[in-house]
Amino acid sequence: KFAALAALAVALVSSLPASADGKSGHEVWMLDQSNTYDANGDGTNDSGGTLYIFDGSELAGKDASKTSPQKIDLGGALAEWIKQATGTLPVRPHYVALNPSHTHAIVSFVGSGHVLIFDAATRTPVFTVDVGAQAHATEASPDETYILVTNQNGKLLQRINTDYLRNAFALDAAATLDLATGTTPSGALKQDDGVTQVNVR
Repeated sequence: KFAALAALAVALVSSLPASADGKSGHEVWMLDQSNTYDANGDGTNDSGGTLYIFDGSELAGKDASKTSPQKIDLGGALAEWIKQATGTLPVRPHYVALNPSHTHAIVSFVGSGHVLIFDAATRTPVFTVDVGAQAHATEASPDETYILVTNQNGKLLQRINTDYLRNAFALDAAATLDLATGTTPSGALKQDDGVTQVNVR
């Protein structure tokens, strides 16, 4: 039902059979990373971003510039809601993904550690968390029990437990995989000046 385009560069495509009238039922979700919100009132936009949602049938065979997507401003009231929930402002939305059943959209912020989850049908934000240094990208598990978060600059692989039916989500700190400190199963250092100096990949 939905397709997602992240950071104007990366596409996640999901196709469904055509409906009885011959139209395919899908949407395209696209993020613009540009800051749109002056959170400090100093004349400089330092938060925000824009989520665009296109009707797939409107895009078919047309110039995208002639379509009219729904726009969700990730700055302003939404940024303040995220700040109230997490204590920090979201910066630079980078990646949007959908769970396998396409009921929820997951936005990760590469300039901060925020993950924001929307009810896809109603466009309503239902959960947010700040995982730390940087939420580079997120992916929902095939069985829909968790979301995998790549905290690139934090050098962590993190997990958010998910119950989409109940809109119940929680960062599972015990499941965090530290990619920098300690050793691998073979006994080698995870990060070593002589081998892997910057373990952020």
